[in-house]
Amino acid sequence: MIDSPSGAPRPDWRLGFAVQMIVAGLYVTVVYATRPTVTYRALSLGATTLEIGLVQSAFSLLPALLAVAIGRAVDRLGGSRFMIAATAVLAVGGLIAAYSGGLVILAVAQIAMGLGQIIYLVAGQALVANVGPRDERELRFGTYATVVSAGQLAGPAIAAAILGGGTVAVAATLVASATPGPPIGAGTALASGGLLPDSAEGIVFLVATMITLVAFGLSCFLPSLTRRGDRPRTPPPEGGPGTLSVARNVLRRPGMLSAMFVSIVVISTLDAIVAYLPAYGSVSGLSVGLVGALLSIRAGAALVSRVFMTRLIARLGRGRLLATSMAMAALSLLVLPFVRSDTVLLGLMVVVGMGLGLVQPMTIAWVANRSPRRERGTALGVRITGNRIALLIAPTLLGGIAGTAGISAIFIVMGLSLGLAAAVALVTGYDEPVGRPDVTPDDR
Repeated sequence: MIDSPSGAPRPDWRLGFAVQMIVAGLYVTVVYATRPTVTYRALSLGATTLEIGLVQSAFSLLPALLAVAIGRAVDRLGGSRFMIAATAVLAVGGLIAAYSGGLVILAVAQIAMGLGQIIYLVAGQALVANVGPRDERELRFGTYATVVSAGQLAGPAIAAAILGGGTVAVAATLVASATPGPPIGAGTALASGGLLPDSAEGIVFLVATMITLVAFGLSCFLPSLTRRGDRPRTPPPEGGPGTLSVARNVLRRPGMLSAMFVSIVVISTLDAIVAYLPAYGSVSGLSVGLVGALLSIRAGAALVSRVFMTRLIARLGRGRLLATSMAMAALSLLVLPFVRSDTVLLGLMVVVGMGLGLVQPMTIAWVANRSPRRERGTALGVRITGNRIALLIAPTLLGGIAGTAGISAIFIVMGLSLGLAAAVALVTGYDEPVGRPDVTPDDR
């Protein structure tokens, strides 16, 4: 604890940040364990390809509609309370999915989990931005992004282990021992001690729900640990302009459109790599094992780069590091379709992973830096909305390009887009303009 000027003790922001990072790791692990499991559960329920797409898209329905409104609420009330709500909603969605007996119920579970995700993303990013010193904001976002990368690796591994059958009995026994008493839903027992879901997919969802409940318990400590900085001294008034008006005001701030553009290009590129690298490997004769290694190396390189992000910022500066990272990733993607050596391909993917791994957390901090404290949650909500819209549009556009010019053309387009984004970042400048009248020291 640290004493405030008035003599009253106040919590050190680092303790609250550490708790938030544990919650973040658990949350991301849950999301990345359950997202692929939804497809397997839908298949086991006899879903068609179209129905699988509809069930999966249910996850993004509310996030695309509510991100800005949630951001406005976070600006008024603080992010810590919304973290509690996010983990509670995510747990409810996981429990519904665990005992889903039809596609409609599974879609309802996806809607609930998507709502929990968007509440968490906006509230969590706002807490990272607001709680702690301004000059350590990139360090906090770098740590946050590193934790996210670890969860992205752990989640699929947990799901694969359970779905593979080797750990189903163990997981079922653990769940049964933690859930004594009468049954809570339909299903067939997979282990003694309790009534459990009748499928391995259901066990994944139930294990994920238990992990989420741990995150929920830890989130309950956040309001007391993040009091200083969680809520603005002059919160925006209730009511006021509508959501669209507020979003327009955010985008009118100097440099904000550039920050949003860079963010959209980066998220679209990451999604396209995951979606189209397997297709490129198929037509180019790359083995499934090599494609898997390329994707894993990209994720691992992103994690490693984030560990060293603050040192690189100190050496190169924020703006130069942002532009250089995107330029290196752009060049690697432009070269990739013309490379036939497996070793060189792996090296190129390391560069792509490190470059985009640095850029992603920096774009979040960039948006935060361009926003006054009282509307930072709203700005982050606008960023997430833009990203979600891009993820709805970009696959269709890239698919059309691939249909006319071939899969290789997708990497050319991604490389050129990243190069343009690097130029935009370099011209705009990363930090907020000095002397802005709407950003006071307390706002930062």
